[in-house]
Amino acid sequence: MVYVGSVGTGFKADQAMQLRATMDKMKVSAPAVRYTGRRKNLIWIKPTLVAEIEYRSWTHDGKLRHPSYKGLRDPADNSAIYEF
Repeated sequence: MVYVGSVGTGFKADQAMQLRATMDKMKVSAPAVRYTGRRKNLIWIKPTLVAEIEYRSWTHDGKLRHPSYKGLRDPADNSAIYEF
C-alpha cells in the first residue's frame, strides 16, 4: 500500500456520520503505510474498508488530484481495484 492523499469531499452528512462511527472502532496507533506529509494529530485506522474514489488525475508527486468519495465497496471487490 502507498499513501496517495486524502479525500475531503463527496460525503453526505449521514454517510459521514456512519463512516466515522465505523472508523472509530478501527483506530490504531501507527499508519499502515509510510506517511511523509506535514499534517499533525492524525488518527490512523486499520485499512480494511474499500472505498470508491473518483479523481481527475495524478499529481507529479503521485497523489490524487481532486479526489471525491463515492461510497464503500464490498471488500470482496478489491480484486477489481487498479490504477490506470
